[in-house]
Amino acid sequence: MRTLRLSLVGTVTLVLLLGAVPSLAQNGHDTAVTGTLSCHLAGGMTADGDTSVTLERFPTECIAVFDDPRVSGTARSDITEACFKGAASSDACVLWGTIELSGPDGTWVGTVGSIPDGTLSTLPAWSVMEGTGEYEGWTYWMHTPDQSDPSAKASGVIYEGPPPPWAESLPLAPAE
Repeated sequence: MRTLRLSLVGTVTLVLLLGAVPSLAQNGHDTAVTGTLSCHLAGGMTADGDTSVTLERFPTECIAVFDDPRVSGTARSDITEACFKGAASSDACVLWGTIELSGPDGTWVGTVGSIPDGTLSTLPAWSVMEGTGEYEGWTYWMHTPDQSDPSAKASGVIYEGPPPPWAESLPLAPAE
């Protein structure tokens, strides 16, 4: 009798697990993506600064070629770069801005950021964008190890749901 009960429990468990597989598979549009970005300056730069910091503002345009057509297209950004002059031979810089990526059935709109190394020889960048049009309700997160290298492999995730809540914590309060 005990064997029969264990067999029934095992059968019920297997049916429940197999029944769950289709519901997990329905979320099949959430996907990891890889590709490349070919970027260039798309207009004039403006510069401000003083003896401790330099601010530059400039538009960029990137051609995104990814293995998912939803995130392939033309991306336009308005970037601000702040470089803090230090005692070392190189400056510490941070970049941030807005980004808009036009896909075939909608647009991705969000923010972009970067913290390059002290030599400014590479430009790692990330962005988080919310979908519009056919992409409404979806989020696209992307990272590239070097936005200045068109052969650098970028990667990202497209998922259904809101972006991370980090914008609510900005601007950061000064450290005490």
